Amino acid sequence: VTASPGQLTIVVHNYGRLSHDLAVFSGSVEDASTSPIPPGQSAELTVDVTRGKYALASTIMSDQALGTYGTLTVR
Repeated sequence: VTASPGQLTIVVHNYGRLSHDLAVFSGSVEDASTSPIPPGQSAELTVDVTRGKYALASTIMSDQALGTYGTLTVR
């Protein structure tokens, strides 16, 4: 995912069968996160971003080990 610097709103939909959340990390610092999102539901996450790379991940249980993560590049 690529974005421009500034305020970014991410809309996330949980298509799975378990609850997940979405967190944005710069390095090891969590910049913002949603509450758990139940199956079939959506949430919005607004975060201020500057140039660089951010990790996108669900922090519930072992979601990252199961592949529930991504990268946000701000240019």
